[in-house]
Amino acid sequence: MIAFATLVFTSLLAMVNPLGALPIFVGLTGDYAPGHRRRTALRACLAAAAVLCVFALFGSVILRFFGITTHAFRIAGGILFFGIGWDMLQARRARSKTTPEEEVESAARDDVAVVPLGVPTLAGPGAITTVVALMDQAEGPAAVLSVYGAIGAVLLISLAVLMAAPALLRLLGQTGINVMTRIMGLLIMVVGVQFVLDGLATAVALMRS
Repeated sequence: MIAFATLVFTSLLAMVNPLGALPIFVGLTGDYAPGHRRRTALRACLAAAAVLCVFALFGSVILRFFGITTHAFRIAGGILFFGIGWDMLQARRARSKTTPEEEVESAARDDVAVVPLGVPTLAGPGAITTVVALMDQAEGPAAVLSVYGAIGAVLLISLAVLMAAPALLRLLGQTGINVMTRIMGLLIMVVGVQFVLDGLATAVALMRS
């Protein structure tokens, strides 16, 4: 149980990667008053938490509706994780989160809390896939609660990071953020490989039975 809860928390924290969201957050809210910036950070984290909780609750239903097996979803999710982790390992922002064109378009919006900060900067395809895949592996109420608990804990950490965004950027600098992003990227790649191996193992076992 402790091992599963730790896996859920670390996987989701690495995929959300609040430090990686710092440059986008500061770029989009640079001219905001401090109070407005804090409210934007809060709304972004609430939006991300709501999206992740919805997919945690209905993810398996969505998979069944489209006729997708869980092992196929794990393999696809693992490949997605590996690609995201590879980009992060090179200190590049994953294209599955936001593209430069979307960031330019978002800069012209009056409200950037929900889109693109909440979704997809925090709750992107990788984080959604992580929640759905790990919820499928959760056995028993305690494991299910650990997934929701991890969502809450990771978004609380993200809120704290975004609230302190200007100070953290000054403290870490772009080099420090890149180092942390590379570490997170390596962890995500390892999780992706494990997801692929688990999915393949299940598929092989089903074919033999």
